[in-house]
Amino acid sequence: MTKWTVRLIQKYIAMRSSRRYSREYHNFSENARSRYRKYVITGITTGGLAAVAIGSSDDKNVVLTASGLVRLVRSMKVGLTISLDYYISMLGQSEDDPNYKSKMSQIHLRCAERLRDACLQNGGTYIKLGQGLVSLSHILPREYVSTLKVLQDKCLCRNNEELYEVFKEDFGKSPEDIFETFDCNPIAAASIAQVFEATTKQGKKVAVKVQYNDLQKRLNGDIMTINLLLKIGTWFHPKVDFTWILNDFEEALKQELDFVNEGRNGERCAKDLSHFNYIHVPRVLWEYTNTRVLVTEFIEGIKISDTAKLKKEGFSLVDINYKLFETFGYQIFQTGFVHADPHPGNVLVRKCNGQTELVILDHGLYQTTTKEERMALSHFWKAIVLANHDNMKTYSKSLGVDDYIMLAEVITQSPLRSTNFKLKQKLNKDEEDYMAKVAGERFDMIVNCLQQMPRSLLLIVRNLNTIRAISYDHGCPIDRYAVLARMATKASFQTHGKGILKKALVYPQKVWFETNLFIIRIVTFWRMLILDVLHKMGLAPDVRAIMKEVAYEFQ
Repeated sequence: MTKWTVRLIQKYIAMRSSRRYSREYHNFSENARSRYRKYVITGITTGGLAAVAIGSSDDKNVVLTASGLVRLVRSMKVGLTISLDYYISMLGQSEDDPNYKSKMSQIHLRCAERLRDACLQNGGTYIKLGQGLVSLSHILPREYVSTLKVLQDKCLCRNNEELYEVFKEDFGKSPEDIFETFDCNPIAAASIAQVFEATTKQGKKVAVKVQYNDLQKRLNGDIMTINLLLKIGTWFHPKVDFTWILNDFEEALKQELDFVNEGRNGERCAKDLSHFNYIHVPRVLWEYTNTRVLVTEFIEGIKISDTAKLKKEGFSLVDINYKLFETFGYQIFQTGFVHADPHPGNVLVRKCNGQTELVILDHGLYQTTTKEERMALSHFWKAIVLANHDNMKTYSKSLGVDDYIMLAEVITQSPLRSTNFKLKQKLNKDEEDYMAKVAGERFDMIVNCLQQMPRSLLLIVRNLNTIRAISYDHGCPIDRYAVLARMATKASFQTHGKGILKKALVYPQKVWFETNLFIIRIVTFWRMLILDVLHKMGLAPDVRAIMKEVAYEFQ
């Protein structure tokens, strides 16, 4: 760490002494020079203090603290490097330069890779934070989203010694003493746990999820570190203030570290969705489960994102997508108890009794929404479909958001300001450019919208964007917006009450609603058909390819 600090000082001195740097540096405004000095001084100070702290004592408790300091300094180093990379690489660059976007993309990519590698090195809490950043795709450049996605599936495996320590501390026995068979080679490794295959004494095949043994011990220290990093980041870049997210992140992580809570969430999910005969939630074996070990029945299936294998095995992508959107739409708009992380690794597809069944895994993180929030969101979606701006404004206000247009765009990932807004399965090139402009130039407006909306809606947006991305992997086989719109607005039509007369009064509204959805579908179909023909004639870009890329940027 001391060597790194020395190299930073040497690099800074070399740059200051070079003619090119000296000329450009003195042409900067005082604010620009002040910002640069912040980067260097912060890096030097942090490196020095951490080096002193780590070397100050050999006491065991301080060693644990030193481990946290190592993660802190590593994070500071990466953060400083990223800031300097952006600052130095773009010196003298203009947004009017034809190569500007290409240069920015290269910087985004290498900085995203640095961030990914740091999260993997630090592990645990940092990987969860990296996963959370992926859900902020409304804000982050696509290079960050695509690079950090690896954190959803690729996490570091830990040694078997840790595994045995957890079982010894929690059960006073080894895995082999508890189970008939236990394979110590993990079949999956996530950010907070590894999953193993085992067989009970009764011969039942089970999945055993075992938490990394140091996570709960290091949680508070890592949260303090991340809080410090966010505050320093805000000092450098006032518009990039994510400190408001930290409390939600800490609470969510505490939920996920309690495997008893995860088991209960799974049981509630199974109960809520019991009327869907195509949904299965693995049963929890409570006699083997505690806070750090979760044992469930073992389920084999195909990852929902493995499109090639699903097709090879004869599954209908239309059927899968309809069930996927109906299931999570029901959670979001009807029960209010929502799986907050339905990424492809958490949804399996299998055949059961001749029909396609979705298996929902990993119930550690759920979001609960109030009835009032669900009703407001239901009316808001209905107003979007009917292009009723007055109602959109009213229900956006009830959700705490002043800019109803931005809220509609964040939730639906479709432009509202540039067009007479319609829900669309895909966007044209002008609309795609508009969304990119929103993400770039009106960054602060998006952040402001996210800050104003109820905390519960943040994970709802993440849920919606994640299942949309799965649909894009499948080639958008269904009109997913129509499915979600019907599920979202079901509650708003129910508010008119019961009885034959009230049903008769609401029937024309339902007809008009369905008519709007039908018109949107027809217009979208013909628009895409014409664009496909023009593309084959060389007169238009490949809009479908563009929109697939945009989907991954905003998922």
